[in-house]
Amino acid sequence: VYNLTEFVDRHPGGPTTVLKHAGKDVTKMFLDIHKGVKYEQYLRPEAYIGDLGIDPDLMTDEFWHALRKARIVEVKESIKHLQEELKAHPAAAASSVLDLLHDQSIDVDLKAKVQSLETQKRVALDAEDFPKAQDIKAKLDALLASANVNLATSQGVVSGGIPLSEVARHNKPHDLWIALNGVVYDLTDFLQYHPEQRNSILAWAGRDASPMWNKIPGRFPSTTWMEFYMRPEARMGEVGPEPKKDTNTALLEELRAELRRLEGPSDEDVQAMKAAGAAPKAAEGGAGSEEARFPKLKGITGGRELPFFTRAEVAKHTAGAEPYMILHNRVYDLKPLLGSHPGGDDILLARAGTDATKEFELFEH
Repeated sequence: VYNLTEFVDRHPGGPTTVLKHAGKDVTKMFLDIHKGVKYEQYLRPEAYIGDLGIDPDLMTDEFWHALRKARIVEVKESIKHLQEELKAHPAAAASSVLDLLHDQSIDVDLKAKVQSLETQKRVALDAEDFPKAQDIKAKLDALLASANVNLATSQGVVSGGIPLSEVARHNKPHDLWIALNGVVYDLTDFLQYHPEQRNSILAWAGRDASPMWNKIPGRFPSTTWMEFYMRPEARMGEVGPEPKKDTNTALLEELRAELRRLEGPSDEDVQAMKAAGAAPKAAEGGAGSEEARFPKLKGITGGRELPFFTRAEVAKHTAGAEPYMILHNRVYDLKPLLGSHPGGDDILLARAGTDATKEFELFEH
């Protein structure tokens, strides 16, 4: 079972296909369309949330929710017991705002204010309005400081190196670190100026991308890419060992994460997601919009929204009458290029109906 919340916007076929089949077993369809493709190439490790332990036909929705609610009670009791053992204020042990919002000992009014600011910040981040998100974060920090509530501070860059657990905290477009061959890099600014590389970089945000080193020459992460794009100031430091963590503290973090999964998003979270989805439309025409960055796009598309294609649909278009090709997760009709391609038509038609991104990059187009 996989949680595709983070992946839905990166799906090569677009979010529509993912959302259409959410909550279903798509094993057969996946194998039919993506033969030979491994999940690990696209999904981050945390997307895996567990194995299917029982035939869903044998469990009603009511029974499943009854089990879920019972487990929520158990987890909350365990958290309360651990907090008492730690002999500290619950908020002091919290490592994130989400932990605070699930802490029953926090003042209700304070929790409501924190929830509101956190929701506003997430909407701003989803709309990629980073200055506004930074202002909201400052208000949130001031609110917590006035209430004498302190979150657990991050490890940051220390003399012994940066542990991967700290790198994992920086896994968003507005705060993006990646470990590579024993070195940690901050690619936040790079991503904002090179949105065309968003998919390949976000897939490894907050992780060690060393296993993919030089798998695709010229693409991230590779020697050629590093020589061409990487700037010295992006280097944060070397990867260091993980700090020792108290057993109870580690267990408390695991239980809080499980509680968040079990309880799911709050009503305000849902509203934030809807608002974030509408934000790009409201910002249409802005400096960072697609129309502003590609002024000729509207003329090419006739002002219409382009459709989504599955790879299976593209695979059907191999003939000279209507040859399609995938490049960087975009589908192109090659017919206008036939007769004028410098390398001849044969090489185009040989790759028609397929994803030719790798070959496109190899020949340095």
